[in-house]
Amino acid sequence: MTSPLPPEVSLSALGPRNRIGVGGQGTVYALTEDPRWVYKEYATRLVDDVDVTTLNRFVRLAADAGPDADALLGLAAWPTAVVRKEGVVRGFLMPRVPDRFRVRIQLPRGPDTVLAQVQYLLNNDDYLRGRGLHVDDRMRLELLRDTAEALTLLHRLGVCVGDLSPNNLLFSLDARPRCYFIDCDAMRLDGDSVLAQAETPEWHVPDADAEELATPATDAFKFGLLAVRLFAGDQQTRDPAAAQRRLDRQLVTLAGRSLDPVPDRRPAPEHWLDALERGIRRTPPTAPAASPGPEPPGQGSTRPNAPRRDPVRRNVPRPGVVNPQPAGRGWGLLVAAIAAIAVMAGLISANSDTTSTTPRARSSLPTGVRWDATIVPSYPRVLPTRYPAGVPAAPVLPLPTRFDLEKLLSLARPCLFSDVTVGRGLNRTSARTKAAVAAVGGFLCGINIDSPRLADRSSTQTARAATLADRGPFRGATIIGIRTAASGSPQVNVVFVPSGEGSSSDCWRSRLSLVKDGAGYRVGSLAAPARASCP
Repeated sequence: MTSPLPPEVSLSALGPRNRIGVGGQGTVYALTEDPRWVYKEYATRLVDDVDVTTLNRFVRLAADAGPDADALLGLAAWPTAVVRKEGVVRGFLMPRVPDRFRVRIQLPRGPDTVLAQVQYLLNNDDYLRGRGLHVDDRMRLELLRDTAEALTLLHRLGVCVGDLSPNNLLFSLDARPRCYFIDCDAMRLDGDSVLAQAETPEWHVPDADAEELATPATDAFKFGLLAVRLFAGDQQTRDPAAAQRRLDRQLVTLAGRSLDPVPDRRPAPEHWLDALERGIRRTPPTAPAASPGPEPPGQGSTRPNAPRRDPVRRNVPRPGVVNPQPAGRGWGLLVAAIAAIAVMAGLISANSDTTSTTPRARSSLPTGVRWDATIVPSYPRVLPTRYPAGVPAAPVLPLPTRFDLEKLLSLARPCLFSDVTVGRGLNRTSARTKAAVAAVGGFLCGINIDSPRLADRSSTQTARAATLADRGPFRGATIIGIRTAASGSPQVNVVFVPSGEGSSSDCWRSRLSLVKDGAGYRVGSLAAPARASCP
């Protein structure tokens, strides 16, 4: 495989390969015949959940990004070809991590060369010296600048990192660029994900239940978190004051704003660049101090500083987004409901209209449903009251009136004419997704008729459900993510879309926790609803 990669390749065409890493989503293999590329194969349990359309869009972005394609492939292990086995997508090819993003480090088991994950840098000076790493404040500022430039480029291309953490970000100690992203298939492209979004522990946004994941605002928050922890030498702090001993006051202020719980108040990484450039000019490099182990080569005080392509130079149009298709639920129910309405309308005509045989319930039917008078069944107007000897008389039940039907329709309409759709990052055909659709559909019906169905009927949960009911009725809901909670039960991220015309801020988002009963899954509790962009 020495020629340029096609957008899709067969697994058999990859030739011999060696396993070089195992992660939560799959296994990474090096290609023996072409060391430029590595192959990530998804774990069997995830193959059915992969959004193939979105993965193909990731591949096309690297080919269609024009002058920015080289920059993209220089800062990230970006998917470059989809790999199929017997027609089924099993994984993808991506560039191998460049050698400059590996580091020689002193580990308890002895010296070793490992991926230069930023997590090594989020520790105090004693730890760094013990590992043989020389990291000064100038290098930290340069790393932040390069990361801010990379995020600016990604955001302009419609990409949000989402799970921005020190496990997915690499550094180099020799030449620019000093940052490199891995696990890029976990990113989000124009709102779509290959797999459901997840967050690294201790790198979550303030309210993951209410805030949408993998947006420019969440990237801004985690970039601020990176700045604080990088200069504080602390893996867990969220206090900007912890970094003020070594970080410029203006940058501490920017970090504090980035950690604001309100997403719209966070400055974009692009807005850090001027302050970071000034900080770099004011901070000279320092010579490495004596360390207990041998110093890795190429880590002296003099570091090449080659310029990198300006990430804000050109505005690349984003690929078009296809509207998500409904999950296919509800049409059978709608047809059955219309048939039932027709039967009831015939009963009403027989019971309350003695002067005309023409149905008068036309105006109470949903718009767009064609009424055919020839299909109305004929029923006797008077039920028999005499029966053969020995047969007990049946009670005469009152037939529904037109007023009763109108009340029935007012309750049924919000349930029959709303539907649950599934985002393109999820597998619509999996049993888990189908169960989530059914549970969300029942909850949507409940809040639309102001009778929310919850297993947890505490005052807090009732108030949260009432908040959604007050914002309705909703014409539909979109499931944008499903994950398994620590308890083993599904948690579903849902965006509720109100009826009528309105701005994109009129949608509401919540995370619904599902519980299982004899009939399947239903909503047990929900997170505090928050405004969200409509899907």
